[in-house]
Amino acid sequence: MLCEALDDPLGMAVAHRRVGECYGELGRFDDALRQQRMHLDLAERCRSVVEQQRAHATIGMTLFRRAETFDAGTPDELQALSEAEESFCQSLQMCEKLRGTISDVEYSEMKTRLLLNFGLSHFANYVS
Repeated sequence: MLCEALDDPLGMAVAHRRVGECYGELGRFDDALRQQRMHLDLAERCRSVVEQQRAHATIGMTLFRRAETFDAGTPDELQALSEAEESFCQSLQMCEKLRGTISDVEYSEMKTRLLLNFGLSHFANYVS
């Protein structure tokens, strides 16, 4: 990987996120989550709060989309929704750490997307 040759761990983290997003679009959720967790691990090592926030949000969305593939009310669906909510909560914590370090518009958009996704997963979990 070019990022390895350039000794760019944050670039590697972003590459893992993007590969994970591609796997998610293909419905290969286990592969997507594996890549996204590598993204999170590298973001934590680099101490990048922005990338940690993105990692938790992306993992949450992947888990939410995975939950949609299960029959309603099944243990697999409920577990995926619960894990999605947990990821969104972690992302929200990271979002709050970013307040004041990014523009107000960026912060508002980030938090709005996150709260929408959290609300959707919470509603789906409640309905199930």
